Amino acid sequence: MTSTAPTAHITFQHRTLAPATITNPRRETFGWSCSAEGCPVRTAGYGDQGASLKDAADHEQRQSMALFTPGTLVVPVGPGGSGKSRFAAMFPSSWVVCLDELRERISGDAGDQSATREAVALQDLLIPARLTRGLTTVVDSTNVEARVRRGLVDKARQHGRPVAAIVFLTDLDTCEARNARRSANRRVPLPVLRRQHEQTLAALPLLVDEGFTDVRTVGNHRP
Repeated sequence: MTSTAPTAHITFQHRTLAPATITNPRRETFGWSCSAEGCPVRTAGYGDQGASLKDAADHEQRQSMALFTPGTLVVPVGPGGSGKSRFAAMFPSSWVVCLDELRERISGDAGDQSATREAVALQDLLIPARLTRGLTTVVDSTNVEARVRRGLVDKARQHGRPVAAIVFLTDLDTCEARNARRSANRRVPLPVLRRQHEQTLAALPLLVDEGFTDVRTVGNHRP
């Protein structure tokens, strides 16, 4: 059984013209609003854009931290460009284990596929270490292959932790458009991206049987 993921509290920034003052001669103030349905939070009047950005980020993190039982292993599933990393970015950075980031730490290039084996080895150290401590952990990678998900479910079971799959049903056209805007070293070859999209759709009905204790979807697939 699947359920729709709780609405992500994603904020957007806005600017407002204001009367000029000694401290704000630009006559411009900043603010942010939350796009989540039913969330009334909207702020304005920041003289400094950095403060507005920080408060918006704090709001996203507070709301995201309440989405899962503490200690959950959160496994986004989706092709490149489907929104997984944007979702992961709403959590404290210490919660996120990201293969791209680990590749960059190893080789200096997040897109260096030759560093993947070492990056996975680091991931396999970090995830159990966090689960042992009962810390919620978000695995920011595609996770479209059953064998990869199986390994993650096994880790959660070994530590007695819940494991949630968040399936990104972003349509292929959107994924391709986002992928095209990526830097060359981060761009997924189109045949690979399309295969990832197919694997995501095929995975959805299998996840409960694979052992996920919580399965949620984000977006609506259009055939």
